Amino acid sequence: MVLATNHGVKPLFLAFFCLSILFFYAKQTFGQNPPANTEVFLADITIVNGEFNLHRVQNISNNPGYDSQPWFSSDGTTLLYASDRNGETDIVSMSVWSLNKIWLTNTPNRSEYSPQFTPDGQELSYITLSPDGIQDFRSIPLLGIQGQQKVETIIESEDIIGYYHWASASPLSYLCFVLPTEQAPATLQWHQLVDSPGEDSTDSPRTSKQILDAAPGRSFLPIPDTELLSFIDKQTDPWRIKSFNPLTGEIQSIAPTLSGSEDFAWLPNGFPIMGSGSVLHFFNGQEWLMLYDFTEAGIKNISRVAVNAKGEKIAIVGELMD
Repeated sequence: MVLATNHGVKPLFLAFFCLSILFFYAKQTFGQNPPANTEVFLADITIVNGEFNLHRVQNISNNPGYDSQPWFSSDGTTLLYASDRNGETDIVSMSVWSLNKIWLTNTPNRSEYSPQFTPDGQELSYITLSPDGIQDFRSIPLLGIQGQQKVETIIESEDIIGYYHWASASPLSYLCFVLPTEQAPATLQWHQLVDSPGEDSTDSPRTSKQILDAAPGRSFLPIPDTELLSFIDKQTDPWRIKSFNPLTGEIQSIAPTLSGSEDFAWLPNGFPIMGSGSVLHFFNGQEWLMLYDFTEAGIKNISRVAVNAKGEKIAIVGELMD
């Protein structure tokens, strides 16, 4: 197999097969010192006969302040991301084809982060941050979301969840980064809802909780064409990308991370990708190699990366060069 970058063509052999904000100390929350002036960029991907190319790199947020946390819907047609609006953070939904945008939240004196659709596609979930520093994991039905009557469900409350990724609808379950407390460090946990969330926003559904990792990163993603989920373990140097099997509980090591990077995504062919500076890299089973250089697009300090399921679109978060 050959992957072509915009700096030439490198032969690679498929030796790699996958069987497999920003502030997390006690009382620290999303609201403290998020990166200023980050933007979300969208580009088209083509992979033909193993040749990788990006086209039409566009700044789709084009907004002062914090824009980050891109997430694609399961059908790959919708991109959600968190975006600054009047000093707070709300959730944007955008069609990846028309680029039409809709603000899904508009909550005075509160911010929302980490947007996803629930596994049944019926609700929007997010992490809320109130002015007093309290974070809740909540959801709201998509039907009529822009109407006057909004009924939120609190899934977990009060400084519990920092980041998460939904895994299945039955039982409703997710990987999550549980924030540290004065008594315990941050942990990666596997949560399954014991009973269904109700419509009373004062009550949270009961959950079954299992600790998986004592020093996790903030990215949790499904591995293409498997039932596995992936995460970053920061207990070693270098950090490691690992897989988690929700059915068996087995954890396996996959690859070292790119030095200094903790955000990653997967290409449909099973290669993990990570950004550093202006360059996107991929891991070929033995080493990290350059995949694409965004210098000409004027992008630096790449952090978060997301790829839609069909490998048609890629979203990256970065800063504009001066």
